[in-house]
Amino acid sequence: MYKHRKRISDILMESGLITPHQLDHALMLQKSKSKRLGKILVELGYVSETQIAEALAQQLSLPFVDCLQYQISGEVKSLVPREMVEKKLILPLELQGRNLLLAMADPLDYETIGELAFINNLNVKQAVACESNLLEAIEKNYGVEENVLDLVRDMPKFDEVEFKKESPEEEISVQALHKSSEAPAIVKLVTMIIVDAVQSRASDIHVEPREKFVLVRYRVDGELRDILRVPKNVQNPVISRIKIIANMDITNRRLPQDGNSYLKVAEKEVDLRVSTLPSIYGEKVVIRILNRNTGLIPVTHLGIPEFIFNQLIEIFSQPQGMLLVTGPTGAGKTTTLYAWLNQLRSETENIITVENPVEYKFEGITQVSINEAVGYTFSTALRSILRQDPDIIMIGEIRDLETAEIAIRAALTGHLVLSTLHTNDTVSTVMRLVDIGVPNFLVSSSVSGVLAQRLVRRICPKCKTEVDPPNAGLYKDYPPIEHFYRGKGCAHCYYTGYYGQIGVFELLRINTRIRRLIAKNVYEEELWDAARELGMKTLFEEAWSKVREGITTVEEVMAKIPDQYIENMERSPLSKDNDKELLLPPPEKEPFKRP
Repeated sequence: MYKHRKRISDILMESGLITPHQLDHALMLQKSKSKRLGKILVELGYVSETQIAEALAQQLSLPFVDCLQYQISGEVKSLVPREMVEKKLILPLELQGRNLLLAMADPLDYETIGELAFINNLNVKQAVACESNLLEAIEKNYGVEENVLDLVRDMPKFDEVEFKKESPEEEISVQALHKSSEAPAIVKLVTMIIVDAVQSRASDIHVEPREKFVLVRYRVDGELRDILRVPKNVQNPVISRIKIIANMDITNRRLPQDGNSYLKVAEKEVDLRVSTLPSIYGEKVVIRILNRNTGLIPVTHLGIPEFIFNQLIEIFSQPQGMLLVTGPTGAGKTTTLYAWLNQLRSETENIITVENPVEYKFEGITQVSINEAVGYTFSTALRSILRQDPDIIMIGEIRDLETAEIAIRAALTGHLVLSTLHTNDTVSTVMRLVDIGVPNFLVSSSVSGVLAQRLVRRICPKCKTEVDPPNAGLYKDYPPIEHFYRGKGCAHCYYTGYYGQIGVFELLRINTRIRRLIAKNVYEEELWDAARELGMKTLFEEAWSKVREGITTVEEVMAKIPDQYIENMERSPLSKDNDKELLLPPPEKEPFKRP
């Protein structure tokens, strides 16, 4: 009798690896994307690739194998051509009599199984393996030569650092000027600063000349920290060394410059974006650190609340429209967009980004970097991109009317467009588009949603402790908080009380009512009232909820959320009686319109 086969989702839930809510998220994304459910669950960060493969093996009653544990003989490798191994993601492991054990990422590919059985006159027995495990084993057994494998095994130790430049030949033309900056002590000092910043999770390094010394500061979790004071007499050699690393002109000290490099240390690859600015005490240098290993994170790790997450999935499930992500510099806008692009990419989608610069590189997406020095701007690149048959377009930033109009027309002609703006909140983003000259009817018909965000620091989990309410009288109009927490400070968090950051989000979903108001060119206050009546929560409300959950502190929220959000809430006082409706309905008033 036929035995009903359990679904992978059931196996994962029975094992406690995913929850029904997580499964719902994956199923919503699967409706619009031609991906397997297991792959979506892995990309969302709910389960690992190994857990999916083990669940698949359990579902099909097949063995789960680690291909790297097998010593594959030349006779076994000759049974399957390399082209088929790479194309089908399979690997022959061992031959026992007439039985060939075949590791497969897709053990239901019976066409490949039948073809190998026919060619070799053997019985093929399937085994399940992870894709990454298969790729590594294929490279080991079919790919590179032994001397290259030895080189890969002997990766540089942590203190062995290599900087790469795109045009090393330019270094020779100014070799005479490098003498002081190439001194062993200077090289070691600059290397130590950069490697230490990477270890400290810094996002930026600031090298700031002062009157009597050079101050080195790191930005960690959004806050600058004083790290080191360098003697004034080594200021020029240190700055020259950094400029050499970034392939910049060390003879030019009067004009700002931009450069880039990347750092290989141990198993980490870190991109460096270097910027110089002449000041009265010398050139200030800021190094932006972009860790390739941690740059792309699953969307579920962004801290997006459940009700906003579900609405975003609905927006991304549409074939066209525009989502704008807004916030100040350093609010995590690009990280959010990259996380969603990483989720949306598939074999059936043509995704193209245009950025300045390209911060993180990843497979499956065409990334374009603009060059304003030669006239290759966002608007110029967009015109070319629209002739490349894109499905999804990401624009690094909308800065002017020309770029905005092209992006909006793309959203109206069957493309899903993602972009960022530097505005304070969701409603002012709509007004910003109108102010730069985009007609109201185009804004109302093209924009699907606006996502505003900020980053607040998390309380350090190692030294988190409950404390007395801070100035409770100041917060009497806000939802009550039963327990206040704060970090005492420890070595883990460098005695700051905070470790890591979490996003705070505000989503304005553009529905029929909001579209009509935008088309009527109403005042910003009326849009706020309509959004609040439709259930939108402000950034301050979301940040306050994270205080109530013990994730961050009151002081952090007050420091990171602008006063205008508090003023907006004062127009609609917070309700203490109903936690789900944090604001009372706005007071009735005569409708008013922009003259």
